[in-house]
Amino acid sequence: MSDSIARLIDISAVRAQHGEADVRDLCAAACEGRYVNAHVLPAWVSLARELLDGSETLVGAPIGFPGGGHVTATKVAEARQLLADGAQELDVVINVGWLRSGRDADLARELSAVREAVPDRVPLKVILEVSLLQREEIERGARLAVEAGADYVKTGTGWTGVPVTLDDVRTIRGAIGDRAKIKASGGLRDLDTVLRFRAEGVERFGIGVGPAQEIVAEEARRAAAQEASR
Repeated sequence: MSDSIARLIDISAVRAQHGEADVRDLCAAACEGRYVNAHVLPAWVSLARELLDGSETLVGAPIGFPGGGHVTATKVAEARQLLADGAQELDVVINVGWLRSGRDADLARELSAVREAVPDRVPLKVILEVSLLQREEIERGARLAVEAGADYVKTGTGWTGVPVTLDDVRTIRGAIGDRAKIKASGGLRDLDTVLRFRAEGVERFGIGVGPAQEIVAEEARRAAAQEASR
């Protein structure tokens, strides 16, 4: 199995109904497929770290998920608890309401407080939820994330049901240049779509387990067919 795509994919089990069996299945799939990261809800981080210990897959978890409207102190406390429980990458949901209300100073303080609580060695991704934002809001949110020290700007949680678009990615890239990486999430279901986003400079993808496995399998099939045709 080629890992050229798998090593760019975060797989996840972050829906409210996901229980222990789902987390165990996620971690087993992560180890087998050598995905770069497996994301779980905060209460499951300790278990995921135990299950993934010694593997090539990192444990990821969200802060302020999925709505982003938590008070800053809660987000900071959650970040610290997730780190204590073994999370190795963190995704924080921006306060979408503050962004839409133009409360940039509040957002800057909040994102900086979260970044201060998260060591530089731990990648921090800021989730914008682009499907709920206007273009100017996406640009402003992306800049605020980078100015606060985000390693990645992430397009969304995947909870809105609206697929991310290439235009969303181009808007973010235009706002931040090469100051941070981009993670795309939401509606990515096939290899060709992932490759199009990769060509636009996306360096990480948030994809559910089933679609991720299909994407990696298709990549392997194409590589085998190409090799056979030589």
